[in-house]
Amino acid sequence: MRLNLLFIVLMIFVAGAVHAKSQSLPSFMKPIGQAELKVLWFSVYTATLASPDGRFISVSEPLLLTLKYKRTISRQDLLDETEQQWDQAGIELDKYAPWLLKLKEIWPDISEGDSLTFYQNVEGDGHFYYNQGYIGTLADEMFCQAFLNIWLSDNSNFPQLTKALTGKSGD
Repeated sequence: MRLNLLFIVLMIFVAGAVHAKSQSLPSFMKPIGQAELKVLWFSVYTATLASPDGRFISVSEPLLLTLKYKRTISRQDLLDETEQQWDQAGIELDKYAPWLLKLKEIWPDISEGDSLTFYQNVEGDGHFYYNQGYIGTLADEMFCQAFLNIWLSDNSNFPQLTKALTGKSGD
């Protein structure tokens, strides 16, 4: 009986250690592009996009998007802007409503100088990091693509930012 209990505790510990390791911010990503988002004359953030080989192919590939904020922004404002972007992209409310609920649990309020990083791994899971510390996962490939398309879609609201991030600013 004690041996079984010890085995179960050991398995939980090993599973937790493996799970924690898979959530580490990846260090093997190479930069693709960087751009600053300005609304009117206000700087909002600097965005950096990276991939394993430093090239952008599509939003279904492993990508690392980091937003370094130059303003204080509440979690609710982030959620509202994300919802607006998905509305404009034609994503149905019944599809993105569960995503917003999960993001409300994960995202913090942002202060000037903070960073929010999104990493989509090869399995299509999306991991969020706040100031380089893991804060949560949304394991939904459709979410990952919809989220990344806010910045990377050909129809994004900021086409110059999209071009710079994807390395196509010289085209």
